[in-house]
Amino acid sequence: MKIRFTLLVGLATILSLSLCAQELPSSHNPKLIVYLSPENNKSLSPEENVLINPKINWKINPLQNKEINPTENTSINPIFKPELNPSFNETINPMVRINLHPKSNATKIFYIFNKADELIGYLTQPSKDILLCFDVKGEWTCYYIRTPQGTYNLFDKAGSWTGNYLCSDNKVGYNQFDKEGKWTGSHIK
Repeated sequence: MKIRFTLLVGLATILSLSLCAQELPSSHNPKLIVYLSPENNKSLSPEENVLINPKINWKINPLQNKEINPTENTSINPIFKPELNPSFNETINPMVRINLHPKSNATKIFYIFNKADELIGYLTQPSKDILLCFDVKGEWTCYYIRTPQGTYNLFDKAGSWTGNYLCSDNKVGYNQFDKEGKWTGSHIK
């Protein structure tokens, strides 16, 4: 009887953690708080605000600024600095440290939205230099490494740079860009 109760409590805990990862607080929802949406707030849209557009602002474009390009700057490349790679560094690995997972209530969660302001994933931050990526189901998919300019380059779990990166929207979050500097439509709050 005691074993069944323990199993039941454990199952209830796992289910509640699973539900927590899927819940979007209204204070982070760009469909409810239109100020958070690049579609409704043009100052957050890189298509409207040239200061946050890496096609125009070379300082935040890794193809034009060697300091933030991981192929040029090995100090921000996890292949040369394995301590930046969660697959090799257990202190930032969400599969080892459950508190780094979005299903945990022990960490701050950032929310990833597509251009239509639909939730598509989560980010957690194990250190000031690392953001861990999770899909909407809570599966760990990739990670970002902070650059000297405050942008973040996107790496797959093996440590290869995808070419994508995050730039601050100068207000409430980040926008994601592809290697050519085109906004992917993804934004983080």
